[in-house]
Amino acid sequence: MTRETFRKGEYLFKMGEKAEKLYYVSKGIIRLPEINLFMQAGQIIGEMGIFSPEKNRTASAVAEEDVEAYTLTSDEVKALISREPALGINIIQLSIKRFIEQLKAETAARERINTELRIARDIQASLLPRTFPAFPDRNEFDLYAIMEAAKEVGGDLYDFFLVNDKKLCVLVGDVSGKGVPAALFMAVSKALLKSEAMRGYPVGEILARVNNLICPDNCESMFVTVFCLLLNTDTGEAECCSAGHNPPLLCSSSGAAEYLDLPQGVVIGFEENCQYQSKTLRLNPGELLLLYTDGVTEAENSREEVFSESRLKACVWGICNPDVRNVIERVQAEIARHAQTHPQSDDITILALKYNGRQASVGCPSGPNSVKAL
Repeated sequence: MTRETFRKGEYLFKMGEKAEKLYYVSKGIIRLPEINLFMQAGQIIGEMGIFSPEKNRTASAVAEEDVEAYTLTSDEVKALISREPALGINIIQLSIKRFIEQLKAETAARERINTELRIARDIQASLLPRTFPAFPDRNEFDLYAIMEAAKEVGGDLYDFFLVNDKKLCVLVGDVSGKGVPAALFMAVSKALLKSEAMRGYPVGEILARVNNLICPDNCESMFVTVFCLLLNTDTGEAECCSAGHNPPLLCSSSGAAEYLDLPQGVVIGFEENCQYQSKTLRLNPGELLLLYTDGVTEAENSREEVFSESRLKACVWGICNPDVRNVIERVQAEIARHAQTHPQSDDITILALKYNGRQASVGCPSGPNSVKAL
């Protein structure tokens, strides 16, 4: 056996390293940080790595205080076991006991993480409007939206609210990345967007102001694409602005569908003092705007074929006098049919806004060129 000493905070070995030694602790305390287990004087550590098929360390070991230990190489352990079979059985039993303890600790930690993620998912879901009809006392427009996270929590966002009695603000966004970091960035972005919109700024200035608020403290260099719309509920006039987001799809009451050609601004969070150019259009009664994130158009099947903008357009083409909920459910069904058993890799968000105004009865078109130019 070889005597070795370790200072407080020094690692005896790290998880994933090759297991070459077994340690008998003669003085001090050793901590296994991954499973929060403490080994004291008189105990053996490192046997699991030696006996594992891959011969890798299954956990790290760090000196909680100054430690003295005696070590045996894997060859010395094998020679010792061949001479003392009973000792070998004891070591193996110890290894099994340690494995069970580690498995219990990992299971408990995983359950805690899953519980926290479920809570985070519920908190995130509560940030998004989920009551429909959203404005039951307003018949000038209809709204419906869904967000399906690829993981327990996601980075997509949507929101809609009345800035005043005649102006409706609608937002859809997509944060870079996935999981908890994206969800936190999403919550901050959503709060800032609503705060600036409620101040009555034009859509371009809303995005510019939020961008300047996010950029200075964006240490992780995350960003969010955003589509922002302000709708005059009396006239149907809509002011739109995009910060690197997917183009909306305009669906007419007669069944035609076309993507809007909008200026593409820089994503929010990338660079300060960006200018965002807006575009104004007028929605006719019965027309619907379909807003979405790239989780829709980039949804893949097992052959790595994306759903695509063309499939999305074909999915809604020919729906006369579209209903907001039915349109979204139809898109969801087509995405599911396309992906089949392939797992969802990105968050999916879809929002449908229909302007009612005075209803006009129009027949279904025979082709894509019959959509009204804006």
